[in-house]
Amino acid sequence: MPEYQSLYRKYRSQTFADLVGQDAASRALQGAIVSGRVAHAYLFSGSRGTGKTSAARLLAKALNCTGRPRDSAEPCNKCQSCVEMTAGSALDLIEIDAASNRGIDEIRDLREKVNLAPALGPYKIYIIDEAHMLTEPAFNALLKTLEEPPGHIVFVLCTTDAQKIPLTVIGRCQQFVFRRHSEEQIISRLTHIARTEQVSVDADAMQLIARTAQGSMRDAVGLLDQLVPLASGPISLDGARSLLGIADPRLLDSLLDDVLAGRAEEALTELNRVYAAGAELRQVVRGLMEGCRDRLVAALSKHDQATARRLSSVLDALLHLDGEVRRHAEPRFLVEATLARLAVEAEQPPAAAPLAEQVSPAPPALRATPPPSAAPPPIGEDKPLPVAVAGWSEVLEKLNRTVRAVYLDAQPEVDGTLLVLWFRYGFHHKKAQEQSAQLIPHVRAWLGDDAKIDYRLRENDATKPTQRPASPEDDPFVREIVRRFDGRVTRVKEVSE
Repeated sequence: MPEYQSLYRKYRSQTFADLVGQDAASRALQGAIVSGRVAHAYLFSGSRGTGKTSAARLLAKALNCTGRPRDSAEPCNKCQSCVEMTAGSALDLIEIDAASNRGIDEIRDLREKVNLAPALGPYKIYIIDEAHMLTEPAFNALLKTLEEPPGHIVFVLCTTDAQKIPLTVIGRCQQFVFRRHSEEQIISRLTHIARTEQVSVDADAMQLIARTAQGSMRDAVGLLDQLVPLASGPISLDGARSLLGIADPRLLDSLLDDVLAGRAEEALTELNRVYAAGAELRQVVRGLMEGCRDRLVAALSKHDQATARRLSSVLDALLHLDGEVRRHAEPRFLVEATLARLAVEAEQPPAAAPLAEQVSPAPPALRATPPPSAAPPPIGEDKPLPVAVAGWSEVLEKLNRTVRAVYLDAQPEVDGTLLVLWFRYGFHHKKAQEQSAQLIPHVRAWLGDDAKIDYRLRENDATKPTQRPASPEDDPFVREIVRRFDGRVTRVKEVSE
């Protein structure tokens, strides 16, 4: 029984016309082949699954093709050289995985072999995949050969992280950037493959695969290959979603609604329902990111700054969560903790709503702040929230994101040239004073050159923690000693001075 060949290998591009979505690089390479202006070194960079290695193999096949017309760059795929390269047995095509051959010894061996003449065609082509994985000494050893190789040698370096390639190497190569495929390009290619394989796939399932692949044609074809065993009938959207572990978007919308509305308990219940349905947690997080991003764009188009700030904060947290969930030992607990925290942070005091809704400045008679000479109210006093202050949101927009995050919790009041900022949490109160140098120029541009800022902390007696006398075990020095030596305090003895 013949060995099954994966679809992404079976349908790898064998001609430049079959190379999807990289028209600029394809035209440039074909022009160089036809005109005989082939460079000695190329650098193909771009995200995974965009056709870098396929283009490198097409270049090698076209250079050594004996049946190619002189006015065409397309390989014939019939001559001995083309057949051997398609089968992966060509002696003149050497592919090196830099991830596992990254040391200086491998590069020295390469330098010795480049002087050997090609076995069949006029060129010997070296494809170094994931070239950014080479060590610095290996790059240094490759530099001279890369700059002045023998006339029969062509180097093609492929990388998904061009920033890690030294500038000395980039300067010796012609660089082509391979861009992500659009969903339309992926759907078109998948439709062609499904038709050839005589597999029926619903249009919605095709859309789901294209969106999940995130611009990678190889990933998209691999996902389709995963669905082919279901092909006793048409592959439906629900079947594709179940097999790929992708949650229903309606459930994710409901989950995001609970998080943004501050319903932590409902959010965890909804997450458990999504998890029990078989959804993969990374796909859940990515779905939440997409939904949050769409809502953020909608809020910005409506100039809803308060909602946009909230959505931006949630999106930042989800971006961080997406990077952590793949490495965490208990990803489910991590996702639950993050969503619960985001939901709890959404809770606002009941009186805070008018502050965001009002847009007109209050008359001076309605300002609740006492004059600067008056003593501030005692800490813990239940002070009512002020009428909305016009201009504060514009000041926040002028700050960079890091500084702005410190002041989002502040509730402003204005009395003449005095800006009073009330904080609910001591951490924000302290950080805001440390960042005052970033805020004061924008406040003076708003209220005048004589403007001053007063930072105040609002506390509620009902939420104050019960004070208890400090114990010797609470001393920072004692805690550090216990931590370092993995010990515990068994007895405390007073020592006279």
